[in-house]
Amino acid sequence: MKKHVGTVKELWRYPVKSMAGELIQQADIEKLGLVADRCWAIRDEEKSETSSVRKLPTLLQCKATYDAEPTKGQVEDQVPQVTITLPDGTQFNSLDENKNSLLSHYLNKPVSLWPLQSRRNWRFYRSKSMAGEQALKKQFNTKESLPDMSSVSWLKMLELSIFSTPLGRFYDAYPLHILTSNSLQHLKNIEPKGDFISQRFRPNIFIASAEEKNAFDEFNWTAGLLYIGDTIIKCESKTVRCSMPAQPQVGFGKDKKILRTLEKHTGRHLGINASVIKTGTIRIGDNVLWKAESPFNPKRLIRPFSNKIKNALIQTSLKMIDKIGNK
Repeated sequence: MKKHVGTVKELWRYPVKSMAGELIQQADIEKLGLVADRCWAIRDEEKSETSSVRKLPTLLQCKATYDAEPTKGQVEDQVPQVTITLPDGTQFNSLDENKNSLLSHYLNKPVSLWPLQSRRNWRFYRSKSMAGEQALKKQFNTKESLPDMSSVSWLKMLELSIFSTPLGRFYDAYPLHILTSNSLQHLKNIEPKGDFISQRFRPNIFIASAEEKNAFDEFNWTAGLLYIGDTIIKCESKTVRCSMPAQPQVGFGKDKKILRTLEKHTGRHLGINASVIKTGTIRIGDNVLWKAESPFNPKRLIRPFSNKIKNALIQTSLKMIDKIGNK
């Protein structure tokens, strides 16, 4: 049975990974996610790997916009060109010869701007080294234990231990990221001085909750399905949050209360990761229907126990990566 859980309030695409996004009125959704989302990324030339806000947080203060409205066919055949604006107002295009020198000067390290590459070019996506516990703690800006990562599939964890992003894509883990207004309001109720706005958490789809309640709505949606427009979306896992939401971004500054609140009340989770079951188009104002996972699914019954075991194994594996790397 489907339940009405809200309406689409905002749709975001991010032309360049880790830079400010574009608010759009409708989005074409394909198996690999929102069309034209993260078609460009910054590559660290010293490490020969795709970088992100976790390693270069000042990328969040840059703007990126497409020169022309992308279409499905165009994105498949040729990545659309972008114009990038640095915080000081310097503006350049992805076709400009000096783009890499301008970015390198701003970031104070040698970098280059790259369009999306084929998944067959696996060497492009490969990380210089596997990230262990210490590297992840740095990315999560914590000296304490790492967040629970059991909601991420084994296959996805394996892929991301070898490659900086999923093969053929520049998003962090899953094609879509979804967030609800109830979750942000709940955080505001917990910490009234916190700057809990949707842009900080960089969702693709921001949903205005149908019923106002003091709860993290989308946490209950995992393993279920969302019906939006003519799409069907699978709710894969809770989103693990790094230090990114607290960083200064275009239009607002740093807020340490963000991470402290997430750490204490959600275990560093907010929003959900999702994949695409049925492609289609989503528009602002579309109704959002949710269908829960079958109560008779055997995996549902054992998930709380299996997740504890899985998280323990993941944390142990990360420690072992550090030990091997230090030998």
